Amino acid sequence: MIDITNNSEIDEKALTAKVDRLVRKFEHEKGALSFKSPADPMAGLVNTLLSHNTTDKNRDRAYASLIEKYPTWEEVHKAPVEELAGIIRVAGLNRQKAERLKGLLGYLKDTQGAYSVDFLREMNFDQAVDALGHLKGIGFKTLAVVMCFNLGVDVFPVDTHVHRLSKRLGLVPEKYDAVKTFKALRPRIPAEKSYQFHLHLIQYGREICHARKPECGKCFVKDECPYYLKHIALNTSGV
Repeated sequence: MIDITNNSEIDEKALTAKVDRLVRKFEHEKGALSFKSPADPMAGLVNTLLSHNTTDKNRDRAYASLIEKYPTWEEVHKAPVEELAGIIRVAGLNRQKAERLKGLLGYLKDTQGAYSVDFLREMNFDQAVDALGHLKGIGFKTLAVVMCFNLGVDVFPVDTHVHRLSKRLGLVPEKYDAVKTFKALRPRIPAEKSYQFHLHLIQYGREICHARKPECGKCFVKDECPYYLKHIALNTSGV
């Protein structure tokens, strides 16, 4: 078992081995998952931008309000910022998100001649970062989500939930931010397992490894978990 939660450096070989074990254990426990079919990357990009610092429910409500009010992306682009912010208010940070959404749409119109990111279909993740990563609100997490879940690219998204679980399971040090976690884990996810492992971790966080009160007694990977070994196992052993 590797515990790097308090270390500044990562033992890359040990981390690779641990990630591989976790991927296999989750697959054994929860079953294999595979990407089904591509979806509209523009819708995915806007959805993900709206998801920042809010819940899935509020993101979905904001997106539904957006497309009900503005049937086309051109109408979204031309809408006044204040009006647009009011439409997506439920998602939080609505003024910021409205400005970023208009900035994205304006950039696409200027550079592509259309409100579309279909060009991402022909790109790998690094190319997508080069193309859009300079825009506000379009970072590693956002692009990884779109590339993985809308286009089936084998890249591992690190959102808030995956970041939390990666630290608790001892995959990265506590002090790592989400970008460092993404860069540390990306090359160590087994080939074609990024989509599956992300979804398995999300389910695991919802069902077992809650932020405040993890149900360690139900956990099938507790032997890999520094949190369990430090806070639970030692206490029950009488040490």
